[in-house]
Amino acid sequence: MTDEVFNIVSAIGIGLTFLASIAAVIVSIISLRYSNRVAKRSGYLSTITASRDKWSDSLRDSASLYFTQIARICSEQEDNLGEIYNELTRYHFAIVLLLFEQDVEIHDNMSVVRRKAFEIVEQSNIINQQYKKLKESPNITEEYIENQEIVMKARQKIHMLRCSILSDYQGRIFDGIRMLIECEWRKQQYEATDMWKEK
Repeated sequence: MTDEVFNIVSAIGIGLTFLASIAAVIVSIISLRYSNRVAKRSGYLSTITASRDKWSDSLRDSASLYFTQIARICSEQEDNLGEIYNELTRYHFAIVLLLFEQDVEIHDNMSVVRRKAFEIVEQSNIINQQYKKLKESPNITEEYIENQEIVMKARQKIHMLRCSILSDYQGRIFDGIRMLIECEWRKQQYEATDMWKEK
């Protein structure tokens, strides 16, 4: 009888040990799956966040250089307007590539600025062609060139174009880009908060 009780107790102990082992394996599998899911989500969010940071930084840098070229082409300087226009165009397309049609209004406003900047360069070329006459003929004075109708009209047009760029378009483009960068920052904050909630 004692052997029989011992065998029953042993069988119960082995059974309980077996059940405890199975329960431990199940808990480990569930824990491992949950940890992997959290790790994947965390890795995914880290990758997305890094990608968004890189995008925001690139947009901020390109926009800064773009607005520098606007300031240069809209200043009173007359030299190197063609080179400044080329730089403006370069940063214009860098921003367009970063936006990838996210904001059509920014793209449209930048296109208008680019056209106006090109007109400034064309008007400046008209003035420069008149000043070539100054070198060709010693009888022509700078005052004479400046008083020519073609030069006066070109200077007036340049002034109007510069005013239009600065007052009508620069602020819109700046605000649009600023809003896009702030929106990306808010998305990052939301995803980071959401990730911590899931943990």
